[in-house]
Amino acid sequence: MRSKLFFKGIYGDNSIDMVRDIIHITPMEVTGKRHEWFIKPHVHSDLFQIFVLESGSLELIINGESQIVESVSFFSIPKNISHGLQMNEDTKGWVISLYDKSLENMLKLDTDIINKIDEIHISKLDEKDKLINDALTTIRKCIDEYYSELPGKQHALQYLVGMMLLRLYRIFVTSSAVHLSDNKNKIYYRRFVQLIKEMKSFKISVEDYASRLNISSGHLNRICKDVSGLSPKDVVINFFIDEAKIYLRNFDMSIAEISYELDIEDPAYFTRLFKKKTEFTPKEFRSQLGRK
Repeated sequence: MRSKLFFKGIYGDNSIDMVRDIIHITPMEVTGKRHEWFIKPHVHSDLFQIFVLESGSLELIINGESQIVESVSFFSIPKNISHGLQMNEDTKGWVISLYDKSLENMLKLDTDIINKIDEIHISKLDEKDKLINDALTTIRKCIDEYYSELPGKQHALQYLVGMMLLRLYRIFVTSSAVHLSDNKNKIYYRRFVQLIKEMKSFKISVEDYASRLNISSGHLNRICKDVSGLSPKDVVINFFIDEAKIYLRNFDMSIAEISYELDIEDPAYFTRLFKKKTEFTPKEFRSQLGRK
């Protein structure tokens, strides 16, 4: 079996620059030309992406299955879905990448929205469909704001991203998702991630998670490698690093208090782990937010 290609950034890059740790937007034609109009199938373990096709057409390859998409339209690809693009010189549009963890925090009280956007959807412009027109209008406002240098840009983008997701959700609940072959590995992986969120304790071992899923730790390791490209331990660590970033925005909490909140009893170990994963100590990360 051919191994999956996992990208940490966009299309082979090792990283991605996000505005407010939420959003990144790039022109489709720039990316297409850079890669000779073919983006080989790959997976993002932490990005939800929206593709806006303004003109031309492209071939969308999802989990090995191919579908032609014509303009004007947009489609969404959740995290952990293998996808590739065959474009041509008349393909123009935008790739909007949203950091999955930030979306969960924005929508934490709206589980219906989170569950619905965890599907593949393709919507073509229909002049008679108000929901689709509203969504495209908000998407374009988001793009305009992203490329502006107006005061309050970050706050405006956070608002627009929330509105964009709401408008997409309204479309998704009234239309059919593109259901492609899922497998047991993805189901187990979702259950594993959900367990991490529910238990929310760094002390829980991979063996314990596997036991709760009624599978062996070796089986859980194979599942995580297949779906996310990571080991179960790295999936757990990444979750707690993301949680730490959220807590670090609360300047009233000390770094030691954050460590204990994450159930990491040794603040020095927490600092080393955070630096290993982010290249910054918690103090340095907090300084970037405007507080030493």
